[in-house]
Amino acid sequence: MKLLILYTGGTIGMVAQRDGSLVPFHSDALRANVPDLARLAAEVDCRSLGQPKDSSHVGPDDWRAMADALWAARDEFDGFVVLHGTDTMAYSASALSFMLGGSFGKPVVLTGSQVPLGVLRSDGRDNLLTSLEIAMLRDAQGGPQVREVTVFFENRLFRGNRVYKHSARQFDAFHSPNYPELGRSGVELVLHRKRLWQPDLGEGRRTALNANVAVATLTPGMTEASLRAMLLGSGAHGVILQTLGSGNAPAWPWLAAVLTEAGAQGVRLAHVSQCRAASTAPSNYASGKVIQDAGVWESGGMTLEAAVVKMMLVLALEPGMQHAAWAASWAGERD
Repeated sequence: MKLLILYTGGTIGMVAQRDGSLVPFHSDALRANVPDLARLAAEVDCRSLGQPKDSSHVGPDDWRAMADALWAARDEFDGFVVLHGTDTMAYSASALSFMLGGSFGKPVVLTGSQVPLGVLRSDGRDNLLTSLEIAMLRDAQGGPQVREVTVFFENRLFRGNRVYKHSARQFDAFHSPNYPELGRSGVELVLHRKRLWQPDLGEGRRTALNANVAVATLTPGMTEASLRAMLLGSGAHGVILQTLGSGNAPAWPWLAAVLTEAGAQGVRLAHVSQCRAASTAPSNYASGKVIQDAGVWESGGMTLEAAVVKMMLVLALEPGMQHAAWAASWAGERD
């Protein structure tokens, strides 16, 4: 069995210099920092995706580069682990889950750490080694048990497009409030097989995207001028509205007109809840019906991160295909 570690940067790849400063290590130094890699019953290769990056700087061009690198190595390796910084890991995991397509059909596990590998009490070693073990899991026919993009962090395996970073201080940095964990590492490595995504192995890659997407959070006291600037004055082609509860909005008398005007000018609008454990759905409240009646797309439990990335990909489609594509579940990202 052959596994590939794709190193993109992030906290996990930092080592201490003699003066105590932290600098990124080259992928060749990974074995020196994690000697237990040699104990795995697999051949492990490690490659860098260009110059290591702080994940705050990772964006659409990097998602394409990651997807290209994984596809280029697909036939050579049985499973993949992507080392990534935590700040935008949820965005990259969502992007890869959509862009690789169902035909990729092999395990991709994103992981990282809150404390650098070069520090004695780093959480990175366990995260990396267990991620590799997850990528090794086979079914009775010898095929991979996991055929989707996942995130493994602090003993828990999640669907990659369902997570968000909830803590910069704790080792359990990621939560998945609207979909249960896929597995857990303890004395045994437990995988909940019925929760795993079963991809359409005939589904091809998605490569085109339009990154001109903005986020507008509806807050008490927001003025019409402010929302107009976000929806109509920013030049965005798509906007994700962060609504209240399960899809409600303040009772502003001007809201319906602004939303309708934005839609008429070709701006694609969708909404997710500001409440992380929530799913936007048709509302019985008058404040929610304003959102519905204006034609704003609901998101069915998608995270903000997944919604932003999916909107970028949807905007690259023909206009007549966009709503249906948004409403479809491409990789288990929505209810």
